[in-house]
Amino acid sequence: MSNKTRWLAIGGAAVVGVALMSAQQTGALWSKSVAVGDGATIHSGILDLSVGQGGTTDYPFTALAGANLMPGGYAQAPVPIHNSGNVLMKYRLQNAAQSSTAMPMTLTVSAVASEASCPAQGDPAGATQLYNGPMIGAQAPTAPQWRSVEPGAGEVLCMRATIGADAPHSASTSVTFTFAAESR
Repeated sequence: MSNKTRWLAIGGAAVVGVALMSAQQTGALWSKSVAVGDGATIHSGILDLSVGQGGTTDYPFTALAGANLMPGGYAQAPVPIHNSGNVLMKYRLQNAAQSSTAMPMTLTVSAVASEASCPAQGDPAGATQLYNGPMIGAQAPTAPQWRSVEPGAGEVLCMRATIGADAPHSASTSVTFTFAAESR
């Protein structure tokens, strides 16, 4: 092997060594560690909010639909909330949005003991009111508060949508409810 070839090989090895050292230094910038003291516990689990009797995450809430409602009229229906996961779930109704903002509506959300406690007509039995106000932007309970449900358990929300007194004639709207959930 010639001296020229040896010097090229040594130079190439030096470049590879510098590249490896550089990569190791870059990798160190992206790592993080935390010391865990004696007796500390790390929790993990599955957080899964589902609604309705079938326990789904995309729930067509047709029971709240109302036809031919007059101003001041309302539709009311229960929404069963299930913690299908294995960790304590905190949740809330994060938002309500209407497809047409021209239809004035209010929303009343109450926690009730069972679906039967939320009849289609009349006041819900034994209700704890969580929200009563405009439909658009509704949040129940309001942030930063949460409702809590144990793993495998559930609760029932009674939802009432009321048509405003100044609702336009022959108008309609649809409502989308968005729920937020977190654990511990």
